[in-house]
Amino acid sequence: MGPSRLPAAPPGRAGIKAAAAGPEPQPLAMNSPAALREGYEHFDPRAYLRNNYLPPRADFSSEEFVVPWKLRCLAETFASGEIRGRTLIDVGSGPTIYQLLSACDHFEEIVATDYLAVNREELGRWARGEPGAFDWSPFIQH
Repeated sequence: MGPSRLPAAPPGRAGIKAAAAGPEPQPLAMNSPAALREGYEHFDPRAYLRNNYLPPRADFSSEEFVVPWKLRCLAETFASGEIRGRTLIDVGSGPTIYQLLSACDHFEEIVATDYLAVNREELGRWARGEPGAFDWSPFIQH
């Protein structure tokens, strides 16, 4: 049996149309780097982590909840041996590491990248073991 595959990512913002006053819908201006940068300017990685990676969303009480499911799919995928190598580059890591945990035994080096400095700083706090960094231990132990 092949590796478990995660569902396809949702489509990007390109091509999303905004309602316009006239009969012809106009595309959103989110395709320029300046507009994207402005949209992410106020991103709060701490709020994102609290809202998505702590209970109730990060519920480990059943394997049927989304977080254990994600971790299981990643573990099965890497355990298959089909994805391995010297360096894994995670593009768009955000402030999270859960997606990299199962890869640790299959790659010599893992590089987490992100466009936002606040996300890179959050990852750095965790990597340096700074007080107040997000606690990934429930994910690591799972």
